[in-house]
Amino acid sequence: MYAIKDIPIESFGLTPDHSWYAINDPVMGGQSTGSATVQDGIGVFQGEVKGVPTLNDAPGFIAMQTRGGYYPDLSSCSGLRLTVKSANDYAGFRVSFGTNHPSGSMPYARGYKAHFVPPVGSFGWVTIPFEKFSDYWDPKTGDQIVTCEEDNNWCPDDITLENLLRFEIMAEGVLGVVDLQVKLIEAVDCADDVSTVDQNPGLHQQGGRGQNGHFGSGELQNIDHIGYVSPHILSNGDIRIESFSNPQHAWFALNDPVMGGSSTSTVTLENDVGVFEGEVMDVSFLHAPGFIKMETRGGAFPDVSHCNSLKLNLKAPLDYDGLHVTFGVHHAAGTEPYVRGYKAPLVVKRSESFQDVVIPFTDFSDNWDALTGDVLVSCSENPKYCPDDATLRDFTTFAIMGEGVDGKVLVEVASIDAIDCSKLSSDGNAGRSVNSGHWIGVFSGFVVVAGVGVGIGKRMGSKYSGREVVVPVPTRLRLDAGIV
Repeated sequence: MYAIKDIPIESFGLTPDHSWYAINDPVMGGQSTGSATVQDGIGVFQGEVKGVPTLNDAPGFIAMQTRGGYYPDLSSCSGLRLTVKSANDYAGFRVSFGTNHPSGSMPYARGYKAHFVPPVGSFGWVTIPFEKFSDYWDPKTGDQIVTCEEDNNWCPDDITLENLLRFEIMAEGVLGVVDLQVKLIEAVDCADDVSTVDQNPGLHQQGGRGQNGHFGSGELQNIDHIGYVSPHILSNGDIRIESFSNPQHAWFALNDPVMGGSSTSTVTLENDVGVFEGEVMDVSFLHAPGFIKMETRGGAFPDVSHCNSLKLNLKAPLDYDGLHVTFGVHHAAGTEPYVRGYKAPLVVKRSESFQDVVIPFTDFSDNWDALTGDVLVSCSENPKYCPDDATLRDFTTFAIMGEGVDGKVLVEVASIDAIDCSKLSSDGNAGRSVNSGHWIGVFSGFVVVAGVGVGIGKRMGSKYSGREVVVPVPTRLRLDAGIV
C-alpha cells in the first residue's frame, strides 16, 4: 500500500497558481454577469445568474474558469476538496474539469461536472468524490443525466485526471445572486509519490475524449515585484510578448460550435514554433463562415503603450484571407456583449519561409463586425476606436483568428513583439504593467475548446466512496492555514 496525502491545486495566494477569468452567457442572448477577482489571498466569484430571453427566461450561467497551466496527476486521488464560503444560499454551484467531449452530446458540453453546496457565512470544507462527477449532463441546466455511480462509462477517466487542462466553478441552472469566496482547492487521498511540482514546464499535452490544444505554463515570468511585470527588451529596443522557443503563456484552441458551427482547429508546439492548424466552415443556420482561434488568456503581458506596432514572425504555407489578430477585453459601447477587444486584419503572404508581419496599432479597432471580424471603422479613421492605454498596458488576452472566410488554415508562429517603442528608463518603469491577467472579468462569446478524441481510460475503484460532504474547518486548522 502507498501512503496518502492531499495535494493543493490552487491556493489563491499573492501569486495564484493559475490564470483565472470569468465567463458568462451572452452568446445565447443571456444577461448574466459575473466577475473573478483575488482579494487578500482569496478567490472571489461574484455576479448574478439571470434568465436568457431567447430560452424563455431559463437561467443562464456564470463561471470562474482557468485553462492551461500545471495540474498534478490526480489519477490516484479519491476526490476534490474546496475550502469555500457563500454569502447566501444560492443553490446552483457546480465544479467542472477537463475538456473531454462525450459522443453524442452537444458540441459545447465538455468536461466532468458535479454539484456542490458551500457553507453559508463561514469557511468550511466541501469534499466531492470523483464518483460524483459525470460527463453526461444537460447543457441547458448543468444537471447530470446519468451519474458515474449509475454507469461508470461517465466517470472521470485516467487521462483527464492525469492532467485536468481546465477547471471551473460555475453558477448555473438557478436564478440568483452569486457571492462565493474560495480559499483553497485540493485533491484528497492521493498517492504519496505524486509530484506537486511541474517536471516538464511548457510541455504540450493532449488526451482524453477531446482534450487538446494547451501548451506553455502560463506562469508569471520576469517578476521583480508582486503585481508588476518587467518587460523583456530586445537588443533593438523591441519588447518581446511571446517567443515559442520558450513560451511564457498557456495557449489553446477555441472554435465556433456554440452557434452550431463545425469549424475545427488545434494549437501545438513543434520545433520551437506555435502551430495553429484547422478549418473554418459555415455555421449552418447562419449560412456564413464561423471562426477558429489560437488564444491565450491571463498570464504576464508587458506594457506596450509606448510602442507603435506589433510584429509577428510567422509563416503561412496555405492561402487563407480571413486571418485576424485581436487583443484585450475592452467592450465598446453599443456593441453586443460578446464583442470584446481590439481587432485588425493579419495579411500574410503564402510562403514556406518565415516572414515579419507588422501591424500598426492604428490598424486595430474596437468597431468590428461580429459576424466576419472585419474592421468597420479603423483607429486611423476615427481615434475613438483606437486601443486605449489600459489595454495596451496589459492585453489580458491575445489571439490569432481565422474567421469570416471558409477554408483551411495553417500558421506557424515563432515570436510576437511590440516594436517602434519609445526608450525606457534604466529601471524599466515605462514598460511595467499591473498584471491583472490572473483574475479578469470577461464575457466570452464562444467558450469551447475543440479537440480530437485520442483515447479513453476509465477506471473505478474502492477509492470512489462516500458522498459530497460539508465540514466546518476546525479552529486549529483554520489558524494553521491562515483561514479567517
